[in-house]
Amino acid sequence: MKRKVLGILMTAVMAAMLMTGCKNAEYKEAEVTFQEAMSALEDQNAELDTEISNARVLVDSEDIALDESLRPELETAISDAKKCRVDIPEMAKDLEEIKNQTKTMEDADYTEALSELSSAYDALDKSIKQYALVNNPSESYVIQCLQETEHITGIDAATEENDPNGHLGKQGGYSAQVYFSLDLIDQDEVSGDSIIDKGTACGGSIEVYTTEEDAESRNDYLAGFDGSILSNGYHVVIGTCVIRVSDELAASKQTEMVDIIEERLIRLD
Repeated sequence: MKRKVLGILMTAVMAAMLMTGCKNAEYKEAEVTFQEAMSALEDQNAELDTEISNARVLVDSEDIALDESLRPELETAISDAKKCRVDIPEMAKDLEEIKNQTKTMEDADYTEALSELSSAYDALDKSIKQYALVNNPSESYVIQCLQETEHITGIDAATEENDPNGHLGKQGGYSAQVYFSLDLIDQDEVSGDSIIDKGTACGGSIEVYTTEEDAESRNDYLAGFDGSILSNGYHVVIGTCVIRVSDELAASKQTEMVDIIEERLIRLD
């Protein structure tokens, strides 16, 4: 009888040891899987944190963007990226909790957040670079752009001697004034012996100012003649430049021509 009881006890002990060994093995496996998931998440978090940091630098920069609405859009992308970030937990003691922690780390996926962050970053970065092109650009840059713009047949930059407005180089005036003629206009119908003599009527001009405020002030002045017999045609501000297009063109052609010129001025080669 004693032998039978002893046998039962030995069997129970061995079963308990075997079960404990299985649990220990499962626990160790869970630990290893946790560590692997943690290492992978550390790499993902490092990448996400770097992109967030780079985006923050761009958002906080004092560089002006051509489209400033892109700045809050990048702010939103940064906020969304932070919200989806998964922090690495301290490993629990309970086996099932360790498994749950591991799954949470393994399920972390920043693909969409990184993509949105990258797109918003690139858009603002591009817009900042575009504004730099039209922030008091040189006369030579304006001429180069006009030379590469369709429909423009002639270009002439005003000098202090022949500037019809007498504003060149003066305080509040333009730092460059470049007139151009268009093949969309019959030049024989426009009075004057030269492009500057004909003025904006033969095509248009680009006036360059040192500040955006001066450009806006000039644009407001021109707007005072809109719709009157003294109307100078369509005019817009881009950066610190005022683009003007002849009133000899139909309204749709005026806006189309301005769009073409704008596109060339802010083209990033």
